[in-house]
Amino acid sequence: MKQLFNFNHLHYLDEFLLFNSNDYQTIKDQISHYLCPHQFDVKAVTDLNTRLNGFSFGQSALYDLKYSAPVAITLDEDSPYYLFRITLEGQCKVEYAQNKVVQSVGIMTVTHPHTKSRIMTNHHCRNIILKLSKQEVETQLFKMLGYRSTEAVIFNSGMSCTDEGLSAIVETLNYLCHAYYNIQNWSFISESFTAYLIELILLKVPNNYSLKLNERRQHVLPNYMKKAQKYIQQHLRANITLAELSQFCAVSTRTLQKGFNQYFQQTPIEYIRDLRVELVHQALLNSHEYETVSDILLENGIQSFGHFSTIYKKRYGCLPSQTLKMRVA
Repeated sequence: MKQLFNFNHLHYLDEFLLFNSNDYQTIKDQISHYLCPHQFDVKAVTDLNTRLNGFSFGQSALYDLKYSAPVAITLDEDSPYYLFRITLEGQCKVEYAQNKVVQSVGIMTVTHPHTKSRIMTNHHCRNIILKLSKQEVETQLFKMLGYRSTEAVIFNSGMSCTDEGLSAIVETLNYLCHAYYNIQNWSFISESFTAYLIELILLKVPNNYSLKLNERRQHVLPNYMKKAQKYIQQHLRANITLAELSQFCAVSTRTLQKGFNQYFQQTPIEYIRDLRVELVHQALLNSHEYETVSDILLENGIQSFGHFSTIYKKRYGCLPSQTLKMRVA
């Protein structure tokens, strides 16, 4: 990419120094803490200075990372984060699966959660790194598609992102830095901003859902499907039967089932179940300290706690009680 991008507001990252060190073990420990677990090797007999600036917002974070010597980093497979990397200075090579990308100034690459990756930098390499949780990316994809998909999001790397797409992402990161530095009570709007940022990335960075997302944006649901969505949203905490849903939409149950399979690739029951799981998840995250898991499940129309917990753990990797403990902590 030859285009020069406007990084005017990224200088606010200079105000948020996380660490600056010449000690090998300190560098390794701090990078593992802030970004993800990894193996770290210096590729030249020279002093290594590493500086990391940045801040977190929700489960996400934005970093400015600079090495003063060539290094090789191998990311472990247990990381639950996407790392979007834009090079500002120097050069690095990124390898994952069967992909190899030489990343120079203005190029963006992506390393994926639960995927072993290797990054090799040259002398004085500096990258802006956007860290997004797999869970938040999947939640936003669910909202955009209208149904839950079991296939992980895989982004293309390197030259596949257009200048227009990367420019839009850079401008949004500029705004993020400006807002975080200047806006009081930023935390109150960071959740909605994160959702917007992930939506932008899903639309602008080519991935295995790009075609479906573009079709979804252009596709107009028939009226009976819109009525079904509205009814489900209004009665999500109640016991919704297929018969009453069909009656409300003024179509046969067979037509309704075919509509959900055609437009959402799910049965009506699966669609309702996914919305309820998401509803409970958000309720757990935003609960008060005095609320119990049982309270929250009952308030949201869940009667079979054991069965629901199994579904919840399959979706989020933990039990509802563990999510509640994290929120209270």
